[in-house]
This record gives sequence, structure tokens and C-alpha cells, in this order.
Amino acid sequence: MRPVSAQTAEAAKTITLNVQNRPIKEVLTLIERQSDYIFVYYDNILDIHRKVTLKVTNQPISAVLKQLFAGTDNTWKLSGRQIVIGRSVAAAAATPRKITRITGVVRDQNNDPLIGVTIRIKARPNIGTATDINGKYLLDVYPDEVLEFSYVGYKSQDVSVAGQEIVDVVMLQNDAILDAVEVVGYGVQKKISVIGSQQTIATKELKVPVANLTQGLAGRVSGLVSVQRTSEPGFDDANIYIRGISTLTASMSAPLTLVDGVPRSFSNVDPEDIESFSILKDASATAVYGVRGANGVIIINTKSGLKGRPKFSVRYTEGLTKPTKITDFADGATYMEMSNEASLTRGGGKLYSQEIIDKTRRGEDPYLYPDVDWMKHILRNFSRNRSANVNVQGGSDKAVYYIGLAYYDENGMYKDTKLADYNSNTFYRRYNVTSNLTLNPFRTTEIKLGIQGYLANANYPASSQASIFESAYFTPPTYIAPLYPDGKLGAFSGGDINPVAQLGATGYANQWRSQVYSNLRITQQIYKGLSVSGMFSFDTYNYTSNRFTKTPNTYHATGRDANGNLLYEQTRQGTENLAYSLSAKGNRAIYLEAAVNYRNTFGRHTVSGMMLFNQSDEINTKATNVEEALPYRFRGLAGRFTYSFDDRYFGEFNFGYNGSENFAPKNRYGFFPSVGLGWVISNEPFFRGATEVIQYLKLRGTWGRVGNSQISGRRFAYLATVKDTNDTSYQFGKNMDQTYGTTAIDEYAVDVTWEIADKTNIGLDMRLLNNKFNLQFDAFKESRKGIYLRRTSIPSYFGMINNPYGNIGKVENKGIEMSVSYANSWRDWSLSVMGNYSFNRNKVLEDDSTVAYPWQKTIGNKVDQRFGLIALGLFESPEEIAAAPVQVGDTRPGDIRYKDINGDGKIDEYDKVPIGWGSVPEIIYGFGFSVGWKGLSLSAMFQGAAHVDAILSGEGVLPFAQGSSRGNLLSNITDRWTEANPRQDVFYPRLSIGNMNMNYEASTWWLKNTSYLRLKNIELSYTLPDRWMKRIHINNARIFIQGVNLLTFSKFKLWDVELGDGRGAKYPNIGSVSLGINFNF
Repeated sequence: MRPVSAQTAEAAKTITLNVQNRPIKEVLTLIERQSDYIFVYYDNILDIHRKVTLKVTNQPISAVLKQLFAGTDNTWKLSGRQIVIGRSVAAAAATPRKITRITGVVRDQNNDPLIGVTIRIKARPNIGTATDINGKYLLDVYPDEVLEFSYVGYKSQDVSVAGQEIVDVVMLQNDAILDAVEVVGYGVQKKISVIGSQQTIATKELKVPVANLTQGLAGRVSGLVSVQRTSEPGFDDANIYIRGISTLTASMSAPLTLVDGVPRSFSNVDPEDIESFSILKDASATAVYGVRGANGVIIINTKSGLKGRPKFSVRYTEGLTKPTKITDFADGATYMEMSNEASLTRGGGKLYSQEIIDKTRRGEDPYLYPDVDWMKHILRNFSRNRSANVNVQGGSDKAVYYIGLAYYDENGMYKDTKLADYNSNTFYRRYNVTSNLTLNPFRTTEIKLGIQGYLANANYPASSQASIFESAYFTPPTYIAPLYPDGKLGAFSGGDINPVAQLGATGYANQWRSQVYSNLRITQQIYKGLSVSGMFSFDTYNYTSNRFTKTPNTYHATGRDANGNLLYEQTRQGTENLAYSLSAKGNRAIYLEAAVNYRNTFGRHTVSGMMLFNQSDEINTKATNVEEALPYRFRGLAGRFTYSFDDRYFGEFNFGYNGSENFAPKNRYGFFPSVGLGWVISNEPFFRGATEVIQYLKLRGTWGRVGNSQISGRRFAYLATVKDTNDTSYQFGKNMDQTYGTTAIDEYAVDVTWEIADKTNIGLDMRLLNNKFNLQFDAFKESRKGIYLRRTSIPSYFGMINNPYGNIGKVENKGIEMSVSYANSWRDWSLSVMGNYSFNRNKVLEDDSTVAYPWQKTIGNKVDQRFGLIALGLFESPEEIAAAPVQVGDTRPGDIRYKDINGDGKIDEYDKVPIGWGSVPEIIYGFGFSVGWKGLSLSAMFQGAAHVDAILSGEGVLPFAQGSSRGNLLSNITDRWTEANPRQDVFYPRLSIGNMNMNYEASTWWLKNTSYLRLKNIELSYTLPDRWMKRIHINNARIFIQGVNLLTFSKFKLWDVELGDGRGAKYPNIGSVSLGINFNF
């Protein structure tokens, strides 16, 4: 039965119509607009496309209906405000129909069977059934009827029987369903009533075979910026920002993360244990978090139990890993030839004879004439990872439970050098446990108890990854053999250790990390809509590193004796035994929360309210001084008040009143309010005619103020730390007499307080095409003030050795973001596509900087704005050099020519201007698809970034940057300016050793576009037919192959685009291919 609209006033007494050849459905809508009647009918009862011509003036409704249905087999009956359209008994009896038995299976997009899906006959909604534990159903219907499939959290579907006997259906998740609830700060709300800007990531999208949950977020939702700077196991957290960077320090821009309602890291949470993942962006969504809400909030809830028999789920993957990109270096002969060229360009002589070059090229004696690709010596081609998860959930009316066990194991990309009898190979192994129990001892009482934790063991070389890769970039391929045939390690001088020796002969570090989370929450219903709750959590974290180090003996082969044996010179006297050192870190945290919640509906009015108190204390259990031993504390109140009318108009007020002991006493607490308004236009009476095209349309607007307490690494910065010193003196009087005194030795600010962010957001939510197409659009602006930084404008004659800090910085950040998705299914096929786009741009408004020229101001530029010279090309002749502004050094043709910005006739620091976009992308986007046919499914997700670049620097990238023949060379070194090939479009200017001129100054010449598009994830899966598995009592068995970071499209080819500025001398990012299986029983 179909109801058409609803109104509230008394029905009008007369109708006036003048329509010609219009569908009867439109005529019914016109009658509703003139009256307060609603029409109710079955789709198979009324021919809604029948054309009608009707002209009536001030006629009662009964007269109008008689004319409207004259000559048809339809009947009508007035019942209050409803007009029920029926069919005459004779007409119904004249078309006897045959009964058909329909069977089928209902699955989700992952081909998992859905239990308890409601299936109704659309024309006879009182007749229906539900799917069983295997997703199967059986129903007797007429051959021409339509079945309606509905399930909480999924989009309802209408499927025509059309003479079929088997009707299988794939149901699509419906994140926008109006009756669904959505996680918000300190609670949940009906999705239709949510006004703040926030999004969720489907949990299935998080199930990627990587060690760190942060690595799987890029491109999943709009507004989330994720940059992967390294994939070193155990140190592979991605840098995450919500809506970019809005303060002057990127490290202080991390969002607040909550796991089960408590501030916690989520890096090591196993994806299989996650029930919901929500990202809160604007002030309306985050104001309740007060001083910690300015950078956005990420909320993760772990799974709770489900009523029913125990249901086990198993997932296992085994994968191969590979660096996404390894830097290519020049071979030894090319290196020596380029060294000779670089020396000759500045009047020097050849550094290598042709004989040595030829011997090196031929590989005649690799120990005396080495040609070493250091990357190939320290990195494997492939490594491996594996993961496993087993969980069970079940319960009764009184108690439900969830228990999950997980294991992750990853070997690093370093080669096994076998240089010592200890293990210096990199590995990372983690064991997770998650246990959640929900008790309902009484009808109005709920008790939730959760315990989670992980234990991780990791192993690394004693030399850090930074030093190993620095050495690989620094050490030329002809410098030394990594290992001689008798096992001696090569090194040219006592101050050097080759990268292979660093990797396998300097010791190892073995680390243990453990984390335990615990929650206890009790909720008591007091009265209809009124409840109180309290929560206690206790967390503990411990880290221990056992480090064993030694210095190896190293040698340099100087030649061979008469018998052909190598002759050595010892370049370093090593140590015989391993030295031991222990480092430890740890903390424990207690969180308390008490809340009162109220929600009720009065007619068309719905109100809700929340008041909450919370307090968190964190103690450094491994403190080494009094300051470190003092607990960190946050304490405050939070509140939310909402009102809605008729699911059309929504209003919301949120506030946080909280603070930290880390600020000056008078600044410890602050009030952070937000307001929001929402309008669901699609629920308006005037919009009814458009609902066939647009099923849902909502406008949102919010404003709010939030804070950021991440302002300084120093505790109690409002207290100056001073010391008496004989090193610092002050001069007074006309004779400038010297007087010793005190000086501040650390950062301080008298009235230090938090940053304040004022945020405005306007948003639109829309659903089209029978709810199959979803769109969410937001535009935002943030003004951040009170940013903590050192004052630089204080004159030197004030006598301050260290200038004080203050809350003096200001930054503006604004942008837009959009998400779209489409999902549909046809018989055996299903299809879903998605896409999102985010753009944000920040601008410094105030930072107390002092500069000589306006173009050197940071004000008006991006937070991470680089400054450098403008490269105009390469000099082509001595005459051009003579006519150009003076540059430092012996400038020659082929050197970089720069723009003289201030016109003083010379190139120096005053000619540096803003260049490039910065290392954090302004534009982030993602798109993907999933297509299924019967048991087969293929899905892929791409992620990209734009308005981002890197500036090259350092040895190994800038040839002979230290003015000597040291430093590796990239394989593209032959793309350089020479007198024989004086091109302007080369990668390198004229090579040189010695007087480097200004070629390696930061400039637009070395600025490279690092925009990219990456295939982040691709999966092919097959769900085995139930008939194959039922004998062993397994259902929903699925095998899959999954790839991560397999392809990258970018103009930048030197190293992985996400590694950032410099020279890529870091542990590489990795991709993987994994084979897996998951099943339930």
C-alpha cells in the first residue's frame, strides 16, 4: 500500500481543477495540495499512468472522485483524512491468478548472507517472511507481484517476480537511511538530525593487509589528508590531518582520536574488531571536546556482541611486500666520468684515469675497482607479511559478547647480511585481543565491560634507518667494496662505515610494546527518554628497547700481492663484544565520565539534551625528573541540546567547558560553543512533486568555537626557567659596565593559553535515483588565533637573550569537499561506485615575523610555504653572465641564472620569494568501484593528491654537493648541461666540484611536482557456493586476492612521491599482494 504525503490542517471542503490529458498520479497530487486529504493505494490496484481530463470548480471531494474514477474498476472510500483507493470485487475476481513459490538467497556486497532480512509482497504488505541464518527465504506469490526487501542499515529494494522461481538479491549498504543512527561526540543521533559535518568509513574498507590502521585511510572520505612518509615496520604511522593544517606547526595539527569514547591511539587496533569509524570535522561536531577539538576528531567504536548462537568468523591473509619505488643510482663508470667532468669544468684535473674507469666498467676486480649499487645490497626485492583474526559473538536477552584474537607478522625490506651470529633483521609481530561484554540484568539497566590490548615485538639494526639510507645516498658506488671475500668489512676511513656494515655488523635493537585498554560503562534508564550513565577506564602502555651495539673492524683493500691475495689497510679498530643499553617509556591513564541524556518526542516536536562531566589523568610511569612525573590532566563539562520539528527543521547547540593544568591559572578553562541549523527540504509539502527525482535534500549550517591545547612541547610554559650565569652579561650606563645576571633558558610565555579556532560550515546532503545516488557537499572556513610561537619583533636593545613566546599567531584555512556514491543491483549483478574530493588552502595572517622586503613575508602565504630563488634558466655565454646580476662564485655557462627581485644588481638571500605549493597537498581525492556477479566480486580504490611538491636537496641528489667527489649520483645524471649539449631543459645544470657557485641554492630549478594518482587497493574475491560448504558446517566462505599500492602515476620518478622533501633517504613505502580466505561457522 502506498501513502502519498501527509498534512495537518482540516481537509478542504471544495476542489477546483482544470487538467487535460494528465497522468492520474499528478491529479491526485493536485488534489492533495488543495486539501488535507492523503491518498492510499496499492501499486497493482491503480494505473498511475492513466491519462485524465477533468474540469471542476468548487466541487466537494466526493463529486470530484466520482468523476475521476468514472468508467474504471477502481473504488474509493473516505476514512478520516485518508482516501483509500480500491478495486471492485467483480474486477478482482475477473482476473484469477496462479500461485508461484519463490526461493532465493539475500547477500550483502561482500556476498555474506544476511540474516533476518524482511521480504514482503508489496501489494499485500501483511504477507511476508524473513531470511534464515543462511540468508535463504521461501514465499508464495502471484507471478506478477513485486517483492520488497528491507534490512536495517541497507537500502530497500523492489524486485519484480516476473515469472521467476528463484530470486537472489544483493543488498547495498545505506549509510544515509533516515532511521539509522550516527556516532557523534559523546553519543549517537538519528542521521537525519545530524547537522555537523562528519562522515563514516565503512568497516569493510578498513580491512587492508597493513600493520598500521592509519595506512588504509587515504582517499576513503573527503576532508581527510593522509601522507605516508615511511613504511618502516613499527614506525609507519601516516601523518593525518582533518581539513589540512590550520596552525603554524604541522606536528600540532593532529586530530583527537577516541577509541570506545576514550582518548587513545588507534594505530594498532585490528580492523576486524571495528564496528564504526567516524570523522568529525566542523565545530558543531567537535565543540563538545573543547580545547582538544580544533583539529577534528576521529571516533572508533569496537564491536559488541549480537544476540543468538555463537557465530565464529575467521580471516587469514598471506602476502608479499615490495617497495613502491627504489631510488636508482648511477653505475660506477658513469660516476667516475661525471666526477671527471665536474672537476674539469672548474679548472681542475681528472680524478679517475680511463684505465680505472674501464676496469670498473668491465668488473675486472670488484674488490679493487668496486661498482656497488648500495640499494640492491641493503634491500630485498620482496618480503612478506601475514595476518590472522578469529572472533566470536553471540548472547541472549541478558548478555551479549564479542571476543576477537588477531595476529600480524611483517618482515622488513632489509636483506639478511649474515654478518654476525645475532639477528639484526627487521621484523614486527603484534598480538591483539578485544573482548566486549554487554549485560542487561534489568530491563532498564545496561552494563558494558571492554578489555582490549596488544603486545608487539620488533627487531631492528642498531643503526637507524635514517643513518643506513643516508650512507647509501652519501657513499659513491666506487668508494669501497661492502664485503671482502674473507669476510672483512670495507671502509675507506675510520670515520666511515658502509651501509651493509651498518645494517648487519653494528648490533641490533629488540623492542617490546604493550598496551591495555579497559572500559566499564553503566547506563540506567530513569524515565521515558531520560537516562544517566557513568564510565571508568584504565589504560596502560609500556615500551622497552634492549639495544646491543658494537663497532666492527673495517678495512680497505690497497692492492694484491704476487700471489693475487688482497692487501689490506685497517681503517677502524672495532670492539670485540656487544655493548648493552636499556631504554623504557610508559604511561597509565584514568578516564572518568558521568552523563545525563534526555530525548523525547511530543507530536511533531523532538527534543534532546546531554550534560556530561569528564576528567582524564595521564601519568608518565618512566619519568626521569619532577616535571615529567606530574600528571597531565584534562577536566571539563560538555553539553548538547537539539530540537527538531516534523523532521524538517533542526536546531542544535553544543558546548564544551574544559581546560588543562598546563596553562596559566587564569587561562586554564575556556568555553567553546557551537550552533547549527538544518533544513530537510525534501520533507516540505511543496517539494512533493520533486521527490520522484530527489528523494532527500538537506541543507546544513554551523558556526562554533573550539580550542587546541597542543601548543608546546614544554610543560607549564607560563613559568620561565632561569639560571644565574657568568656566561651572560648585561651592560648599563654610559660606560656600558658589564653586569652578570640571570637569563631564561627555555621557552616561556606569561599568559600562555590554548589556540582558538572559529569555524563556519555550510553543507548539503542529497539522494537521487531512488536513493541509489548520494551526494554530500561542504564549504568551510576556519580562523585560528592565539597560535603559540616565539616573538621575533622585540628589538635587541631590550636586552633579552631568549625572546619569550606568546599566543600571537593567526592562520586562516578554508576549502570545499564533496563525496558522491552510487549503488545498484540487477538480478545476479551489483555495482557501486564512489568518489570524493577535498580542497583546502591555509594562509598565515600573523606570525610576528620581521623581514627586509614585503615579498619575504610569511603573512599572506601558506603555513608550509617554501622560499627560494626564481630560476630563469641556464647561462649560455660569458656575455650573458657579464650582463646579469652578480652571483657568488665563479659563474660559468651552464650555471643557473636567477631573477634579481630587489633590483640591487646581485643575487642573495633578499631575492628569495615564495615558491611552490608545499609538502602537504592542498587537494586530496579518491574514487573507486565494486562490481559483483553471483559469487565473484572485483573492487578497486584509487587515491590521489595535487597542489603538492618537493624541493630536492642533499648529497646523492645534488651532484657533489659538498664540494668534493663524495656523494652518490642518481641514474639520470647524464641529463645535464654540457658545452656539447647546451640544452635548457636538462635536469642538472653544469656539473662542478669545488666552487659550487649558487647552483644548489633552494630555487624553482629544484622544485618538483609530486602530484600523484595511486592504486591504493584492488581486490578480486569469490564466495564459494553454500552447497559446497554445508557438509563441513561452514557458510560464507570467501577467497580473495588483494593488492595494496600496486601502481603510482606521477611525473616525479626519483623516489616514492609521499616521502617528501630532500632526497628520499628513508625506509621506502611498500606495496603488497596478499592471498586470503575468510569464513563463518
